[in-house]
Amino acid sequence: MENTSLLQLFATDKQNQIRSVDEVARGLACECRCPSCGKQVIARQGEVREWHFAHASISECDSGAETALHLAAKQLILQHQGISIPTRSVSETIRLKDGRNGVGEATRPELWLDFKDVEAEMSFRNIRPDIVASLENTYFFIEIAVTHFVDDAKKELFDELNIPTIEIDLASVRETKWTWPLLEEIVLTNTSHKKWLNMLHYPDLQKEASDIAMKNALNMAIPESTSNANVVNERNRFLINGRILDLIVKPSTLAIWSPYDPLLNEMIKPLIKKAGGRWYPKYKNWFVPLKAKTYLLTELEKLSGKPPKTMSNA
Repeated sequence: MENTSLLQLFATDKQNQIRSVDEVARGLACECRCPSCGKQVIARQGEVREWHFAHASISECDSGAETALHLAAKQLILQHQGISIPTRSVSETIRLKDGRNGVGEATRPELWLDFKDVEAEMSFRNIRPDIVASLENTYFFIEIAVTHFVDDAKKELFDELNIPTIEIDLASVRETKWTWPLLEEIVLTNTSHKKWLNMLHYPDLQKEASDIAMKNALNMAIPESTSNANVVNERNRFLINGRILDLIVKPSTLAIWSPYDPLLNEMIKPLIKKAGGRWYPKYKNWFVPLKAKTYLLTELEKLSGKPPKTMSNA
C-alpha cells in the first residue's frame, strides 16, 4: 500500500485558500500552487495511484506535502473559530509534619472551546505560535506538529508566558490519505492526538487538588510516634496570647497544662479533641496520645507564632 502521508494532498488556490486534491479540477486546470515553494502544481487524479498534487516542473519540493498539511490544519481552526481540548487532570500530594499524607486530584472533561478571535503565525512577544486565539480572559496557543514538535527551548518560552497551550500531533498519523473530514476529526473534534504543553486553568486545578489532598490528609489517623521512647517529662513551653502553655512529653502520654484562661481554652480545645485528647479534672491537665506529638507541636507553634522553649524535668 502506498504511504499517502508522504504525498502532497493539499495545495493553494488562486484565492490563497488551501484545497484538497479531491475538490479541484484535474491536471493544470486545478490552478493551484505549492504553498512551500510557490510553484505551479498539477492535480493527478488517475486510477492507479492515490490522487495527489505534483509539481508541474521536473523538480519536486522537499517540504511541499508537510507545509500544505500544516496550513490545511491551521485553515480549519481559523474557519471554525474553536477546537476541542483534552481532559485536564492535576494531582497533588500533601505531607503533614505529623506523618499523615493525602492525595488529591482535580479533573475536567474534554470540551469544545469557542474562540473570540483567532490568528495564524502571529508574533506574540518573543514567540510565534502556529495559532494565537483569545478566550474570555486569556490567550490560547496551538502548535501543530507535522514533522517538528515543540522543542525544549520553545517550551521554556511557553512556560515563561504561562499561557494555555496544546500541541496537535499529525506526525503519528501514518499510512493515511488526508482528507478534509479526517483532518477535521483529528484537528477539531478528536483529542487523542492532542497534549497539553501548558494546561488551561492550571492554577485553579492545582489549588483544588491541594485542598482535596489536605482534606484527605487531615482525615487520616495520626501515625504512632516512636520518637519518645527515651524521653521523660520533656516540657515544651509556648506563649500564646500572653499565657503560658506547656506540652509535656511523658513516657506513655502527652500532658497539656496552662493557667485557666477561657479564650486560650477555646483556641486549643479543637486541636486537642482532634488529636484524641481528654480533660482530666483530677490533674487539671489535658492528656493526649503520644502519636499526636508532632501534630500538636506544629499547631501550637502556629498559635504562638514561634517555636517553644524546650526544657527537661528528668
